[in-house]
Amino acid sequence: MRGAIVALLLFMWMPFILFKPYIGVLLWDWISHMNPHKQSYGFATTFPFLDFVAAMTLGGLILSKDKKNLPGHPVVVAMLLYLLWAVFTTIAGFEPGYSSEKLTYLMKVMLFAFVTVMVMKSPNRLRAFVLVMVTSLAFIGIKGGLFTVLSGGSGRVQGAGGMMEDNNQLAMAMAMLVPMAFYYVQHPPHRHLKWPIMGVALAIMVSVVGTQSRGGFVALAGVLGMMLMKSKYKFKLMAVMIPVLVGGYFLVPDSWKNRIESTGSATEDSSFLGRVVMWKFSSNVADDNPIEGGGFNVFYVRRAQEVYMPPGHTPRAPHSVYFEVLAEHGYVGLTLFMTMLFTAWYAGSSNAKRFRQFDETRWVGDLSAAAQLGLVGYAIGGLTVNIAAFDLFYHYMAVIAMCTVVGEQILTRASTSTQGGVKVALSKKWSPPKPTNVGTRAAPPASMKW
Repeated sequence: MRGAIVALLLFMWMPFILFKPYIGVLLWDWISHMNPHKQSYGFATTFPFLDFVAAMTLGGLILSKDKKNLPGHPVVVAMLLYLLWAVFTTIAGFEPGYSSEKLTYLMKVMLFAFVTVMVMKSPNRLRAFVLVMVTSLAFIGIKGGLFTVLSGGSGRVQGAGGMMEDNNQLAMAMAMLVPMAFYYVQHPPHRHLKWPIMGVALAIMVSVVGTQSRGGFVALAGVLGMMLMKSKYKFKLMAVMIPVLVGGYFLVPDSWKNRIESTGSATEDSSFLGRVVMWKFSSNVADDNPIEGGGFNVFYVRRAQEVYMPPGHTPRAPHSVYFEVLAEHGYVGLTLFMTMLFTAWYAGSSNAKRFRQFDETRWVGDLSAAAQLGLVGYAIGGLTVNIAAFDLFYHYMAVIAMCTVVGEQILTRASTSTQGGVKVALSKKWSPPKPTNVGTRAAPPASMKW
Protein backbone atom coordinates (compact mmCIF):
# COMPACT_ATOMS: atom_id res chain seq x y z
CA MET A 1 0.00 0.00 0.00
CA ARG A 2 2.83 2.40 0.83
CA GLY A 3 4.50 1.69 -2.52
CA ALA A 4 1.20 2.28 -4.36
CA ILE A 5 0.72 5.63 -2.60
CA VAL A 6 4.25 6.79 -3.49
CA ALA A 7 3.80 5.69 -7.11
CA LEU A 8 0.46 7.51 -7.33
CA LEU A 9 1.96 10.72 -5.90
CA LEU A 10 4.75 10.65 -8.47
CA PHE A 11 2.78 9.56 -11.53
CA MET A 12 -0.07 12.01 -10.97
CA TRP A 13 2.29 14.96 -11.45
CA MET A 14 4.12 13.66 -14.51
CA PRO A 15 1.62 14.90 -17.14
CA PHE A 16 2.02 18.45 -15.83
CA ILE A 17 5.81 18.30 -16.23
CA LEU A 18 5.57 18.60 -20.02
CA PHE A 19 3.85 21.98 -19.64
CA LYS A 20 5.59 23.19 -16.47
CA PRO A 21 9.21 21.94 -16.33
CA TYR A 22 9.73 23.47 -12.89
CA ILE A 23 7.30 20.88 -11.50
CA GLY A 24 9.63 18.22 -12.86
CA VAL A 25 12.61 19.89 -11.19
CA LEU A 26 10.77 19.90 -7.85
CA LEU A 27 9.84 16.21 -8.22
CA TRP A 28 13.42 15.46 -9.23
CA ASP A 29 14.51 17.42 -6.16
CA TRP A 30 12.24 15.40 -3.87
CA ILE A 31 13.24 11.99 -5.22
CA SER A 32 16.98 12.80 -5.24
CA HIS A 33 17.13 13.92 -1.61
CA MET A 34 14.45 11.91 0.17
CA ASN A 35 14.19 8.72 -1.92
CA PRO A 36 10.52 8.29 -0.96
CA HIS A 37 10.24 5.05 -2.95
CA LYS A 38 13.00 3.54 -0.79
CA GLN A 39 10.78 4.10 2.25
CA SER A 40 8.14 1.80 0.75
CA TYR A 41 7.83 -1.86 -0.23
CA GLY A 42 7.11 -3.85 -3.36
CA PHE A 43 7.71 -2.73 -6.94
CA ALA A 44 8.15 0.95 -5.96
CA THR A 45 11.50 0.31 -4.26
CA THR A 46 13.22 -0.61 -7.55
CA PHE A 47 11.14 1.33 -10.08
CA PRO A 48 13.28 4.03 -11.84
CA PHE A 49 11.10 7.00 -10.90
CA LEU A 50 14.01 9.41 -11.14
CA ASP A 51 14.78 8.45 -14.75
CA PHE A 52 11.12 8.91 -15.73
CA VAL A 53 10.93 12.33 -14.07
CA ALA A 54 14.24 13.40 -15.63
CA ALA A 55 13.10 12.39 -19.12
CA MET A 56 9.77 14.17 -18.71
CA THR A 57 11.50 17.30 -17.40
CA LEU A 58 13.89 17.43 -20.35
CA GLY A 59 10.92 16.97 -22.68
CA GLY A 60 9.08 19.79 -20.95
CA LEU A 61 12.20 21.95 -21.20
CA ILE A 62 12.20 21.47 -24.98
CA LEU A 63 8.47 22.17 -25.36
CA SER A 64 8.39 25.12 -22.98
CA LYS A 65 8.35 28.62 -24.46
CA ASP A 66 10.15 30.10 -21.44
CA LYS A 67 13.64 31.47 -21.90
CA LYS A 68 16.10 28.58 -21.54
CA ASN A 69 19.69 29.66 -21.11
CA LEU A 70 22.42 28.49 -18.79
CA PRO A 71 23.85 31.61 -17.09
CA GLY A 72 27.55 32.15 -17.55
CA HIS A 73 28.17 32.14 -13.80
CA PRO A 74 31.76 31.30 -12.75
CA VAL A 75 30.48 28.34 -10.72
CA VAL A 76 28.61 26.95 -13.74
CA VAL A 77 31.71 27.39 -15.92
CA ALA A 78 33.90 25.62 -13.34
CA MET A 79 31.43 22.72 -13.13
CA LEU A 80 31.35 22.36 -16.94
CA LEU A 81 35.15 22.32 -17.16
CA TYR A 82 35.40 19.64 -14.47
CA LEU A 83 32.73 17.51 -16.19
CA LEU A 84 34.50 17.76 -19.56
CA TRP A 85 37.77 16.75 -17.93
CA ALA A 86 36.09 13.76 -16.28
CA VAL A 87 34.88 12.63 -19.72
CA PHE A 88 38.44 12.90 -21.05
CA THR A 89 39.98 10.99 -18.13
CA THR A 90 37.38 8.25 -18.50
CA ILE A 91 38.32 7.76 -22.16
CA ALA A 92 42.06 7.90 -21.41
CA GLY A 93 41.87 5.87 -18.17
CA PHE A 94 42.97 2.33 -17.41
CA GLU A 95 39.62 0.69 -18.18
CA PRO A 96 37.06 3.06 -19.76
CA GLY A 97 34.31 0.45 -19.61
CA TYR A 98 34.83 0.01 -15.88
CA SER A 99 34.84 3.80 -15.32
CA SER A 100 31.77 4.60 -17.41
CA GLU A 101 29.24 3.78 -14.66
CA LYS A 102 30.56 6.46 -12.30
CA LEU A 103 30.86 8.94 -15.17
CA THR A 104 27.20 8.33 -16.03
CA TYR A 105 26.25 8.98 -12.41
CA LEU A 106 28.22 12.25 -12.31
CA MET A 107 26.67 13.38 -15.58
CA LYS A 108 23.17 12.78 -14.18
CA VAL A 109 24.01 14.76 -11.04
CA MET A 110 25.41 17.68 -13.00
CA LEU A 111 22.56 17.56 -15.52
CA PHE A 112 20.12 18.07 -12.66
CA ALA A 113 22.21 20.98 -11.36
CA PHE A 114 22.35 22.65 -14.80
CA VAL A 115 18.63 22.14 -15.50
CA THR A 116 17.83 23.55 -12.07
CA VAL A 117 19.87 26.69 -12.73
CA MET A 118 18.16 27.11 -16.10
CA VAL A 119 14.59 26.66 -14.84
CA MET A 120 14.48 27.89 -11.24
CA LYS A 121 15.64 31.44 -11.88
CA SER A 122 12.93 33.37 -10.05
CA PRO A 123 12.57 34.18 -6.33
CA ASN A 124 9.57 31.90 -5.79
CA ARG A 125 11.07 29.00 -7.71
CA LEU A 126 14.36 29.30 -5.85
CA ARG A 127 12.50 29.31 -2.53
CA ALA A 128 10.48 26.26 -3.61
CA PHE A 129 13.56 24.33 -4.71
CA VAL A 130 15.44 24.96 -1.46
CA LEU A 131 12.37 24.23 0.67
CA VAL A 132 11.79 20.86 -1.03
CA MET A 133 15.48 19.96 -0.72
CA VAL A 134 15.75 20.91 2.96
CA THR A 135 12.41 19.33 3.90
CA SER A 136 13.32 16.07 2.16
CA LEU A 137 16.67 15.81 3.91
CA ALA A 138 15.22 16.99 7.23
CA PHE A 139 12.80 14.04 7.16
CA ILE A 140 15.78 11.69 7.18
CA GLY A 141 17.54 13.78 9.85
CA ILE A 142 14.50 13.73 12.16
CA LYS A 143 14.19 9.96 11.81
CA GLY A 144 17.89 9.51 12.56
CA GLY A 145 17.84 11.91 15.49
CA LEU A 146 14.83 10.26 17.11
CA PHE A 147 16.33 6.80 16.60
CA THR A 148 19.59 7.90 18.25
CA VAL A 149 17.79 9.37 21.26
CA LEU A 150 15.45 6.40 21.72
CA SER A 151 18.29 3.88 21.41
CA GLY A 152 20.56 5.87 23.70
CA GLY A 153 23.16 6.02 20.94
CA SER A 154 23.70 2.26 21.00
CA GLY A 155 22.21 1.78 17.50
CA ARG A 156 23.82 3.13 14.36
CA VAL A 157 21.93 5.30 11.87
CA GLN A 158 22.54 3.65 8.50
CA GLY A 159 22.25 4.95 4.94
CA ALA A 160 18.97 6.09 3.43
CA GLY A 161 19.63 5.05 -0.17
CA GLY A 162 20.54 7.13 -3.20
CA MET A 163 23.40 9.51 -2.52
CA MET A 164 23.26 8.51 1.19
CA GLU A 165 24.03 4.84 0.61
CA ASP A 166 26.00 4.28 3.81
CA ASN A 167 26.34 5.91 7.21
CA ASN A 168 29.33 8.08 6.18
CA GLN A 169 27.47 9.63 3.26
CA LEU A 170 24.36 10.17 5.37
CA ALA A 171 26.44 11.87 8.07
CA MET A 172 28.00 14.18 5.48
CA ALA A 173 24.58 15.14 4.08
CA MET A 174 23.24 15.91 7.56
CA ALA A 175 26.32 17.95 8.51
CA MET A 176 25.93 19.98 5.30
CA LEU A 177 22.22 20.41 6.07
CA VAL A 178 22.72 22.05 9.47
CA PRO A 179 23.38 25.59 8.09
CA MET A 180 20.30 25.33 5.87
CA ALA A 181 18.20 24.36 8.89
CA PHE A 182 19.40 27.44 10.74
CA TYR A 183 18.65 29.52 7.64
CA TYR A 184 15.00 28.56 8.11
CA VAL A 185 15.28 29.56 11.76
CA GLN A 186 16.16 33.03 10.46
CA HIS A 187 13.56 32.96 7.67
CA PRO A 188 10.81 30.53 8.76
CA PRO A 189 7.92 29.86 6.35
CA HIS A 190 5.67 31.02 9.21
CA ARG A 191 6.64 32.85 12.39
CA HIS A 192 5.15 30.09 14.56
CA LEU A 193 7.50 27.54 12.97
CA LYS A 194 10.72 29.17 14.21
CA TRP A 195 11.10 27.11 17.39
CA PRO A 196 9.95 23.81 15.85
CA ILE A 197 12.58 24.33 13.13
CA MET A 198 15.17 24.87 15.87
CA GLY A 199 14.19 21.45 17.22
CA VAL A 200 14.60 19.98 13.73
CA ALA A 201 18.11 21.47 13.51
CA LEU A 202 19.04 19.81 16.81
CA ALA A 203 17.61 16.47 15.61
CA ILE A 204 19.73 16.72 12.45
CA MET A 205 22.86 17.26 14.54
CA VAL A 206 21.96 14.30 16.75
CA SER A 207 21.51 12.14 13.64
CA VAL A 208 25.12 12.89 12.65
CA VAL A 209 26.24 11.60 16.05
CA GLY A 210 24.02 8.55 15.60
CA THR A 211 25.76 7.53 12.37
CA GLN A 212 28.99 6.99 14.36
CA SER A 213 30.83 8.37 11.33
CA ARG A 214 34.10 10.01 12.23
CA GLY A 215 34.17 11.96 8.96
CA GLY A 216 30.64 13.21 9.59
CA PHE A 217 31.50 14.17 13.17
CA VAL A 218 34.52 16.17 11.98
CA ALA A 219 32.38 17.84 9.29
CA LEU A 220 29.73 18.76 11.86
CA ALA A 221 32.38 20.19 14.20
CA GLY A 222 33.79 22.28 11.35
CA VAL A 223 30.35 23.60 10.36
CA LEU A 224 29.42 24.51 13.93
CA GLY A 225 32.80 26.16 14.47
CA MET A 226 32.43 28.27 11.33
CA MET A 227 28.85 29.17 12.25
CA LEU A 228 30.10 30.30 15.65
CA MET A 229 32.79 32.46 14.07
CA LYS A 230 30.34 34.14 11.67
CA SER A 231 27.46 34.58 14.14
CA LYS A 232 26.66 37.87 15.89
CA TYR A 233 25.42 35.91 18.90
CA LYS A 234 28.54 33.94 19.81
CA PHE A 235 27.97 33.84 23.57
CA LYS A 236 24.33 32.79 23.23
CA LEU A 237 25.28 29.97 20.86
CA MET A 238 28.08 28.84 23.16
CA ALA A 239 25.72 28.90 26.14
CA VAL A 240 23.46 26.48 24.27
CA MET A 241 26.04 24.34 22.46
CA ILE A 242 28.45 23.60 25.32
CA PRO A 243 25.88 22.05 27.71
CA VAL A 244 24.36 20.04 24.85
CA LEU A 245 27.73 18.71 23.71
CA VAL A 246 28.95 17.90 27.22
CA GLY A 247 25.67 16.28 28.21
CA GLY A 248 25.53 14.32 24.97
CA TYR A 249 29.06 13.04 25.44
CA PHE A 250 28.23 11.50 28.80
CA LEU A 251 24.99 9.98 27.48
CA VAL A 252 26.40 8.13 24.45
CA PRO A 253 27.72 4.57 24.93
CA ASP A 254 31.42 3.76 25.30
CA SER A 255 31.54 2.15 21.85
CA TRP A 256 30.73 5.51 20.26
CA LYS A 257 33.33 7.32 22.39
CA ASN A 258 36.02 4.81 21.51
CA ARG A 259 35.28 5.14 17.81
CA ILE A 260 35.38 8.94 17.82
CA GLU A 261 38.42 9.15 20.10
CA SER A 262 40.33 6.84 17.75
CA THR A 263 40.29 9.69 15.21
CA GLY A 264 43.11 11.33 17.10
CA SER A 265 45.22 8.17 17.60
CA ALA A 266 46.31 7.62 14.02
CA THR A 267 49.17 5.24 14.86
CA GLU A 268 46.84 2.84 16.70
CA ASP A 269 43.90 3.01 14.29
CA SER A 270 44.17 0.30 11.62
CA SER A 271 41.40 2.00 9.65
CA PHE A 272 43.40 5.21 9.45
CA LEU A 273 46.57 3.36 8.47
CA GLY A 274 44.64 1.63 5.69
CA ARG A 275 43.56 5.03 4.41
CA VAL A 276 47.15 6.27 4.39
CA VAL A 277 48.06 3.28 2.24
CA MET A 278 45.34 4.17 -0.26
CA TRP A 279 46.48 7.79 -0.27
CA LYS A 280 49.93 6.53 -1.21
CA PHE A 281 48.31 4.48 -3.98
CA SER A 282 46.59 7.64 -5.28
CA SER A 283 49.86 9.55 -5.28
CA ASN A 284 51.59 6.73 -7.16
CA VAL A 285 48.88 6.70 -9.85
CA ALA A 286 48.99 10.50 -10.23
CA ASP A 287 52.80 10.63 -10.35
CA ASP A 288 52.84 8.18 -13.26
CA ASN A 289 49.79 9.74 -14.95
CA PRO A 290 49.86 13.41 -13.90
CA ILE A 291 47.60 14.66 -16.70
CA GLU A 292 44.84 12.10 -17.12
CA GLY A 293 45.06 10.05 -13.92
CA GLY A 294 43.67 6.53 -13.95
CA GLY A 295 40.00 7.20 -14.66
CA PHE A 296 36.95 6.65 -12.47
CA ASN A 297 37.15 3.73 -10.01
CA VAL A 298 40.84 3.17 -10.66
CA PHE A 299 41.08 1.90 -7.06
CA TYR A 300 39.29 -1.29 -8.08
CA VAL A 301 41.17 -1.98 -11.34
CA ARG A 302 43.37 -5.04 -10.85
CA ARG A 303 46.12 -3.83 -13.20
CA ALA A 304 46.42 -0.55 -11.29
CA GLN A 305 46.46 -2.38 -7.95
CA GLU A 306 49.30 -4.62 -9.10
CA VAL A 307 51.43 -1.68 -10.25
CA TYR A 308 50.73 1.07 -7.71
CA MET A 309 49.56 -0.63 -4.52
CA PRO A 310 52.17 -0.62 -1.70
CA PRO A 311 53.21 -4.25 -1.14
CA GLY A 312 51.63 -6.21 1.68
CA HIS A 313 48.39 -4.21 1.84
CA THR A 314 44.81 -4.92 0.76
CA PRO A 315 43.12 -2.46 -1.64
CA ARG A 316 40.14 -0.53 -0.31
CA ALA A 317 38.23 2.72 -0.84
CA PRO A 318 40.36 5.92 -0.80
CA HIS A 319 38.37 7.59 2.04
CA SER A 320 39.34 11.08 0.91
CA VAL A 321 37.64 13.16 -1.74
CA TYR A 322 40.92 14.86 -2.65
CA PHE A 323 42.96 11.68 -3.12
CA GLU A 324 39.96 10.17 -4.92
CA VAL A 325 40.02 12.99 -7.48
CA LEU A 326 43.82 12.93 -7.67
CA ALA A 327 43.96 9.24 -8.59
CA GLU A 328 41.00 9.35 -10.97
CA HIS A 329 41.70 12.62 -12.80
CA GLY A 330 45.35 13.47 -12.16
CA TYR A 331 46.78 16.75 -10.97
CA VAL A 332 44.88 18.69 -13.63
CA GLY A 333 41.60 17.18 -12.46
CA LEU A 334 42.38 17.96 -8.82
CA THR A 335 43.16 21.57 -9.79
CA LEU A 336 39.82 21.86 -11.62
CA PHE A 337 37.98 20.28 -8.69
CA MET A 338 39.56 22.67 -6.17
CA THR A 339 38.86 25.58 -8.50
CA MET A 340 35.20 24.55 -8.58
CA LEU A 341 35.07 24.36 -4.78
CA PHE A 342 36.82 27.70 -4.17
CA THR A 343 34.81 29.45 -6.89
CA ALA A 344 31.59 28.37 -5.18
CA TRP A 345 32.97 29.44 -1.80
CA TYR A 346 33.95 32.89 -3.09
CA ALA A 347 30.64 33.35 -4.94
CA GLY A 348 28.70 32.47 -1.77
CA SER A 349 30.70 34.98 0.24
CA SER A 350 30.26 37.69 -2.41
CA ASN A 351 26.51 37.09 -2.55
CA ALA A 352 26.21 37.29 1.22
CA LYS A 353 28.09 40.60 1.41
CA ARG A 354 26.22 42.21 -1.45
CA PHE A 355 22.65 41.05 -0.89
CA ARG A 356 22.48 41.22 2.90
CA GLN A 357 22.65 45.01 2.88
CA PHE A 358 19.14 45.39 1.35
CA ASP A 359 15.85 44.34 2.90
CA GLU A 360 14.58 43.03 -0.44
CA THR A 361 17.51 40.64 -0.92
CA ARG A 362 18.55 39.82 2.63
CA TRP A 363 17.07 36.34 2.37
CA VAL A 364 19.17 35.71 -0.76
CA GLY A 365 22.34 36.73 1.07
CA ASP A 366 21.52 34.52 4.06
CA LEU A 367 20.74 31.59 1.76
CA SER A 368 24.08 32.00 -0.01
CA ALA A 369 25.86 32.09 3.35
CA ALA A 370 24.08 28.88 4.43
CA ALA A 371 25.10 27.11 1.21
CA GLN A 372 28.65 28.36 1.71
CA LEU A 373 28.74 26.90 5.23
CA GLY A 374 27.45 23.63 3.79
CA LEU A 375 30.48 23.62 1.49
CA VAL A 376 32.66 23.99 4.59
CA GLY A 377 31.23 20.73 5.91
CA TYR A 378 31.89 19.07 2.56
CA ALA A 379 35.48 20.34 2.36
CA ILE A 380 36.34 19.26 5.91
CA GLY A 381 34.46 15.96 5.90
CA GLY A 382 35.88 15.19 2.47
CA LEU A 383 39.29 14.75 4.09
CA THR A 384 38.21 11.29 5.27
CA VAL A 385 35.24 10.37 3.02
CA ASN A 386 35.36 9.64 -0.72
CA ILE A 387 32.36 11.62 -2.05
CA ALA A 388 33.67 13.42 -5.15
CA ALA A 389 30.38 12.71 -6.97
CA PHE A 390 28.19 13.61 -3.98
CA ASP A 391 24.87 15.05 -5.22
CA LEU A 392 24.40 17.61 -2.47
CA PHE A 393 27.76 19.25 -3.18
CA TYR A 394 26.74 20.08 -6.75
CA HIS A 395 23.23 21.06 -5.71
CA TYR A 396 24.64 23.59 -3.23
CA MET A 397 26.77 25.09 -5.98
CA ALA A 398 23.64 25.35 -8.13
CA VAL A 399 21.88 27.16 -5.26
CA ILE A 400 24.73 29.68 -5.03
CA ALA A 401 24.58 30.32 -8.79
CA MET A 402 20.78 30.77 -8.63
CA CYS A 403 21.15 33.16 -5.68
CA THR A 404 23.38 35.38 -7.80
CA VAL A 405 20.88 35.43 -10.68
CA VAL A 406 17.83 35.97 -8.46
CA GLY A 407 19.53 38.62 -6.34
CA GLU A 408 20.53 40.55 -9.47
CA GLN A 409 16.95 40.33 -10.74
CA ILE A 410 15.54 41.76 -7.51
CA LEU A 411 18.05 44.60 -7.36
CA THR A 412 17.55 45.48 -11.03
CA ARG A 413 13.77 45.42 -10.67
CA ALA A 414 13.85 47.56 -7.52
CA SER A 415 16.28 50.13 -8.92
CA THR A 416 14.43 50.59 -12.23
CA SER A 417 10.86 50.56 -10.93
CA THR A 418 9.11 53.93 -10.83
CA GLN A 419 6.30 55.52 -8.92
CA GLY A 420 5.00 58.63 -10.67
CA GLY A 421 8.20 58.84 -12.72
CA VAL A 422 10.45 58.83 -9.63
CA LYS A 423 12.82 55.94 -9.04
CA VAL A 424 12.24 53.93 -5.89
CA ALA A 425 15.32 53.60 -3.70
CA LEU A 426 16.28 50.25 -2.23
CA SER A 427 15.54 50.05 1.47
CA LYS A 428 18.22 49.44 4.06
CA LYS A 429 17.97 49.10 7.80
CA TRP A 430 18.57 52.47 9.45
CA SER A 431 21.78 52.98 11.39
CA PRO A 432 22.68 56.15 13.32
CA PRO A 433 24.50 58.62 11.03
CA LYS A 434 27.95 59.82 11.89
CA PRO A 435 28.05 63.44 13.09
CA THR A 436 29.54 65.85 10.59
CA ASN A 437 30.83 68.27 13.22
CA VAL A 438 31.74 67.92 16.85
CA GLY A 439 28.82 68.88 19.07
CA THR A 440 26.20 68.60 16.31
CA ARG A 441 23.94 65.64 15.57
CA ALA A 442 22.57 64.89 12.12
CA ALA A 443 18.93 63.88 11.95
CA PRO A 444 18.12 60.69 10.06
CA PRO A 445 16.20 61.16 6.81
CA ALA A 446 12.47 60.77 7.18
CA SER A 447 12.39 58.08 4.46
CA MET A 448 14.59 55.68 6.41
CA LYS A 449 13.18 52.90 8.61
CA TRP A 450 13.56 53.04 12.38
